[in-house]
Amino acid sequence: MTPPPTNANPPPPGESLWARARQRVIVFYYSYEDLFPRFARRVALAWLQLLRLPNLLTLPGDVLAGFLLSSAAGPQAWLRLLLALPASLLFYAAGLILNDLFDYAEDLRERPTRPLPARLISREAATACALIFLWVAVFFAAFFNALRIAVPLVLAIVLYNIGLKRHRYAGPLLMGACRAGNLLLGAAAATNGASPTWAPVTGALLLGSYIALVTWFAREEMEPNALLRPHQIGHLLGLLIPIQATLCAVAIHRFPANFLGFALLALLPLHHRLSLRFPPS
Repeated sequence: MTPPPTNANPPPPGESLWARARQRVIVFYYSYEDLFPRFARRVALAWLQLLRLPNLLTLPGDVLAGFLLSSAAGPQAWLRLLLALPASLLFYAAGLILNDLFDYAEDLRERPTRPLPARLISREAATACALIFLWVAVFFAAFFNALRIAVPLVLAIVLYNIGLKRHRYAGPLLMGACRAGNLLLGAAAATNGASPTWAPVTGALLLGSYIALVTWFAREEMEPNALLRPHQIGHLLGLLIPIQATLCAVAIHRFPANFLGFALLALLPLHHRLSLRFPPS
């Protein structure tokens, strides 16, 4: 805490009422000047934890891969990409918030330090943000005629979180479908909503299958007979960004734009550091 200035010493008895009032204001200010910044930092960190900040870094690669795998488009396609990227982030962020909202009772018992059970963020605020995020994401998607991807994506997000995530097979499949839809969102931005060609569809199937498989392994990681342990699951998730970069690179019909995928690799060190700072649970 910053010490009060030297002129904050108690005024002499003969000082005016105005001087005494000014003195009290100075003392109050320097006593509480750090209170609100500390509170703001605490709330900001709580939201970053709720939104699992490291995971958000893996989203631009989905959209960019779908965009580059699609048929070449005009300059306006790049403007549509600028809408697809935030739409993707908002869909994912809404899903993460809904995940914690529906797991609130479980988190109270097993993960009481999560932002919602710790009451760093109210459930009302989290619910409002999730709904706003979904609405804005669909609104953005409508600008490049991607509602036929956005609406099923919202449905998959909701179905996953309301309970199907606990199903042995439906949970991983829905998670994979969300990732595949994320890639197709980028494809829709490239073609202004036209039906995707075989390349982005193949990329979406590959990416979705990979995420579904990793999700399935992650469900079993704590079992005694689990095929993969948590650190191995972490390694598989760490391969996600390189896989996205590879999908971008194989879009040779978009040369030289396909080399933009390699820029995603610059996110790897940041993703690793943030994963240590904001663990998934």
